[in-house]
Amino acid sequence: MSLDRIKNTSLWKTSLCESIDDQYNGQREEIRSSLLKFRENTSHLVSQISKALPGLTQHELSHLDALWETASIICGDDYPLNPLEAFVLGGAILLHDSALCFEAYKGGISGVRDTVTWRDHYAQLTDHHKNESDISHINEMADFSTLRSLHAKQAESLANYNWKVKDEDQGVYLIENITLRNHLGKLIGQIAGSHHWSIDEILSKLPNQINSLSTYPREWRIDPVKLACILRCADASQIDNERAPDFLHALIKRRGISLTHWIAQNKLANADIDTSDLSGSTLLFTSTSGFAEEESEAWWVAYDATCMIDKEIRASNALMESRKTPCPQFIVKRVKGVETPELMSNYIQTEGWHPCVAEIHVGNIEGLINTLGGDKLYGTGSDKLEVILRELIQNSRDSVHARRECDSNYTGKITVRIKTIDEQKWICIEDDGVGMSKRVLTGPLLDFGTSFWTSSLVQSEFPGLRSSKFKSVGKFGIGFYSVFMCSDEVRVASRPWKNGTQDVWQVHFKNGLSLRPMLKKSVPLDFPSNISTQVSICLNKTENNLTLREIKRGRVGAENIKVDMPTYISAICAGLDVSIILSEEGKKEQEVHHEKIDQGNSTEWLKRISFSDYQDPKISSYIESNAHRLRPVIENNQLHGIAALSTCVGNGANFLSLTTVGGLATSIHGRGGDSFIGYLDYLPQSARRDGQLYSASEEAMAEWAEKQNSLIDYSSLSEMEKYSVASNLCNFGVDPFDVAMILVAYDKERFFVNFSQLAKLAFKQPIAILKSTLFDGFETHHNQDFIDGCILITPISNGKFFSLKMQDEEPKDNRSILGCLCRAIQNNGCIPIIEENETTIRSIMGPIKMLTIKSESL
Repeated sequence: MSLDRIKNTSLWKTSLCESIDDQYNGQREEIRSSLLKFRENTSHLVSQISKALPGLTQHELSHLDALWETASIICGDDYPLNPLEAFVLGGAILLHDSALCFEAYKGGISGVRDTVTWRDHYAQLTDHHKNESDISHINEMADFSTLRSLHAKQAESLANYNWKVKDEDQGVYLIENITLRNHLGKLIGQIAGSHHWSIDEILSKLPNQINSLSTYPREWRIDPVKLACILRCADASQIDNERAPDFLHALIKRRGISLTHWIAQNKLANADIDTSDLSGSTLLFTSTSGFAEEESEAWWVAYDATCMIDKEIRASNALMESRKTPCPQFIVKRVKGVETPELMSNYIQTEGWHPCVAEIHVGNIEGLINTLGGDKLYGTGSDKLEVILRELIQNSRDSVHARRECDSNYTGKITVRIKTIDEQKWICIEDDGVGMSKRVLTGPLLDFGTSFWTSSLVQSEFPGLRSSKFKSVGKFGIGFYSVFMCSDEVRVASRPWKNGTQDVWQVHFKNGLSLRPMLKKSVPLDFPSNISTQVSICLNKTENNLTLREIKRGRVGAENIKVDMPTYISAICAGLDVSIILSEEGKKEQEVHHEKIDQGNSTEWLKRISFSDYQDPKISSYIESNAHRLRPVIENNQLHGIAALSTCVGNGANFLSLTTVGGLATSIHGRGGDSFIGYLDYLPQSARRDGQLYSASEEAMAEWAEKQNSLIDYSSLSEMEKYSVASNLCNFGVDPFDVAMILVAYDKERFFVNFSQLAKLAFKQPIAILKSTLFDGFETHHNQDFIDGCILITPISNGKFFSLKMQDEEPKDNRSILGCLCRAIQNNGCIPIIEENETTIRSIMGPIKMLTIKSESL
């Protein structure tokens, strides 16, 4: 765009245009020439944007010049703008996008990649593109995201940025006029950066008035708020094919989101006043050609952009109207057609299809949250208080760990506080972690299905956290809503950990789940000064028994037990890496869980999470005899559990084992101890924490199991215990061949044999295995104790040890019973012969097949 086009705009004519009878001609000329030189210098900088970010629409000088015209249309012909305001506005226009290139940063591309912001974006992109092998492409994507994130803030400093010239002491500035740079450079930068602020920040961050410089007329005072509103509305409205020309698109092959945005702007004509509105207050956008069906996404981009422009114009006018100091509003008050997509299609046209309001929506979102965040998710028979405590403690754990990354001298703790208010039981979960600002408290916390830790907001709230070693346990963003399963009144109070209690905000749900909770800035009376966040829930009468909690064994006919609250909470937090304090009315505070479990406290810890004080004394005796074998499962410096291989026979619902996600129990009910004792961490398969896979790799689990194998005193084990241990070793990827004892039945007798003995028997009699018809494994649901003429192997459980999967006519897993038997036969210099036959034997599932294994000489 030529300079003449700028000079023809109403804002230029009002403020900087030459005039024959101008008494301030000298001052006006000084400002005008300084701005034009500023423009010339900036042109060299913005010309680098397309090199750094080739996927963007045009952000060069043509875009900057066009903003004068767009701003004049929005403001109107007679909008008041004095020369100093014009210089500040023109400077802000020049700088607002100038930092979208590496040359705007100290150190260039290296300097950008050294920033915390770049590392955060790189970490996020690496997580989202785990299969991307081209590291250079991820680097480029991180460059793009970082420049987009930093450019508005960097624009604030560009007016006073000094570009050093080689072999010269004096550097180069964009604003060469020293007086204007020194006195107005900072303000120009602030207004330039303000186009990425919220509308509310305009009033709070910018001064209401800046007086004229001493060498200029007093009436040339500057209104920063007015200028910021002009810039944001003009910048938002400058969407047309001048920024997305055809020829440039042909030269640069764009893809993805960049292509969609390019198409959207390529088809739009200049913004203009709607001539059918005689007041001249309506802005109109039209397309130069219709959007085809395959360009529908681009049409929606254009429609969303016009809606955003309408919102900016309305908000800016409202802001200027609300000020104590009168400020003229823009002549443009609205954008035509934004009310509905159908209406907008009359102006931004389509070809062969019709946009309509057919977006996916939820008619009863409160019902959806109740369904997905309550009983339907966790199960109608679930322990509701367990779920609530687990989810809230998980949130606190993440907050504590986030602060640990920000403050190396911080440890952190979580407090569970139980109290009575007006004869109603309340539970408060308190932590001294990072806390929540108002926008987090009213944003991600209440945004069902959005986890704050995976949102873009985390990068602005806590720069550097994304690229740190911090890993959140919370992933699904629905845990908070579990509180409404047994509470109708909930209050969340929080403040950022670095701020004082004067910055505490509260969200208060008074009558159950409501999409309009009460928000207020005040400190609850019971808010300790040393905490960051407090979640308080008033329990319904059905869940207010906080003296003894019933624990279900999960077996038909088994008697349930009742445990006290310290034991109950300790089991929920079995593997948590943050200490838990329990505070009950009338009792001394006590630590019910310590963040570190070692040999010094492992026995008492295992007794506590296994409820041994409430069970048969044999459980405590077993723990005392085996707790010394507890070992951590560590991989890549991360703890994945603390456990010992179980030597128990069968699942007696003895609560010795516990599965966790992020150290928090998937359920403290219905637990056994048949595979391991202690806890092992799992990967969550869904929001209900129903893990199926260990969080540690198979190799790490096998290494742990090998160590357990060396620690077990096999001389003290019964043959049945050795059978059980062999099964467990196989399940964890360790060869059980040398330690296994197998229970068999032959000729009305039952006895144990090892694999070498079983191989010798196979030379005389077929070894029989009853096989399930539903899967490739032993059938356990039958009443067949013996098989005539065969030695029948009796299974004691399911799992890998009892797998019958075959591959290339051989056992797929040579650590299974079948695999070990075949190896033992081969060790004797013989060949295992495996046959499968139909039988008349039935299980509750139907007919059973039988495998026979024979040993034949070579």
